[in-house]
Amino acid sequence: MQINQPLTTIALLGLLLLSTLTHTGFAAESLQDAHDFRALQQEMQNKKLPLLLAFRADYCGFCKRLEAEYLQPMITSGKYDSRILIRSFDMGDEASVIDFNGDKIDVDEFAARHKVSLTPTLVFLNAQGEEIAERLLGYNSPDFYGAYLENAIDAAQQAVK
Repeated sequence: MQINQPLTTIALLGLLLLSTLTHTGFAAESLQDAHDFRALQQEMQNKKLPLLLAFRADYCGFCKRLEAEYLQPMITSGKYDSRILIRSFDMGDEASVIDFNGDKIDVDEFAARHKVSLTPTLVFLNAQGEEIAERLLGYNSPDFYGAYLENAIDAAQQAVK
């Protein structure tokens, strides 16, 4: 079997570049899970930003589509960095979380405090953990979802000003 030397060299250079970008922080950011809302509260207050919290589950195909089609591109673009913090909350996680008031609680209790039982659900919160814009339940109409999402982000921004 003959190996095409120029193609092999290009492929290796591409892998090296990708590895370098990933390790130097130039690769696209990914959707972060939130576990410590007390610490997140400090970031929200310092930046004067609301929080978009995406309640999700690993088994939820609609969650994966929402993340791939909207949330991840929003993070990658950088256009939302000065408008809203975007985090996810895994409803299937076994670890406990620290609530906005500093209580250490389990995932189910945190979801219950925010009246979330369906995934995906996007909630928009201020630094006190209060809902400040209309939540988005489910993900079945991608054509209009972007407009609903933008309206909710605008409302959340206005609420924290």
